[in-house]
Amino acid sequence: MSRSVPIGIVGAGRHAQALAGHDAPLPGARVSRWAPSPCGHDRDRATALAERIGAEFSADWEAVAGDPSLPAVLVLSSDPGKRVVLDRALSTGKVVLSPLPSVTSETDVDGVAAAQARGRGVLLAPSALRHTAAGTSALKMVADGEFGTLHSVHAAGRFPWGDRGQGRPGVLEDAGWEIFDFLLAVTPAPVLRVHAQTGALFGSHDEDTAVLVIRFEDDVIATIELSRCLPPSIPTTPPGEIEVELIGSRQAVRLQPYATALSLFGATAVRCPWVDDPVISMVREVVNVVTGEADRVEGVAALRRVVALMNAVR
Repeated sequence: MSRSVPIGIVGAGRHAQALAGHDAPLPGARVSRWAPSPCGHDRDRATALAERIGAEFSADWEAVAGDPSLPAVLVLSSDPGKRVVLDRALSTGKVVLSPLPSVTSETDVDGVAAAQARGRGVLLAPSALRHTAAGTSALKMVADGEFGTLHSVHAAGRFPWGDRGQGRPGVLEDAGWEIFDFLLAVTPAPVLRVHAQTGALFGSHDEDTAVLVIRFEDDVIATIELSRCLPPSIPTTPPGEIEVELIGSRQAVRLQPYATALSLFGATAVRCPWVDDPVISMVREVVNVVTGEADRVEGVAALRRVVALMNAVR
């Protein structure tokens, strides 16, 4: 059996909890050290997750991000200030995984690019949608030319009402990154025009609905609908219900990447996913980059493109 790659983790967000709950060997990797986010708000969760997966807990995130024995670091934090972790790990030459939204401004992208250049690290900043089984298959079909000329993309995201209090990010900031990353993976053409309308249609203080039309220079037109509209009586698995349609000159497909779950209805409705969480596929990509089985990834360029699209929509 080949030696597994030791990795460190910083943070205890949704992807971190999914990884710890995998309850099976990771593909070519083992978690060696685990630290909380820089703000420390998830220290208790990080401690519990490290214990569950059998990793050493470290209260010092800098010690994990700069550990010379770790060739890769997963930044799985929901902390808005996690860019300092990316800078530290990239500047020491590590392969760094930070699922979207990694950073949210062009200034921060410039800072991450500078850190990568200093240490010759590698940044992977994918969306979970791209790493679902359905998303991976669809992108391979696009790459293989199975759609012919791609004409249009339609994406709809429907999410639970959740907390309707003030101060919560709008649905665009919550859910747009996933859709935008997948869309930009489908077409490499520059964005030509963006039309966006947002509003609060379901009693929220924030913008709970967004409708977008995006046209690319290769004439692909994308229509996107995002809404926090699902009542508590409709069970969903994170992040919610997402549908994507790809229409080309040869064929069209519809994806429901998060529909792979068993629904149990009783006193409380429960949905149990029966496929690996996308973070497991992300770990596999990290291992392939560390071992040289995959080409060097231009993650900063992809991140810059998705941040630019978000800014255009904003």
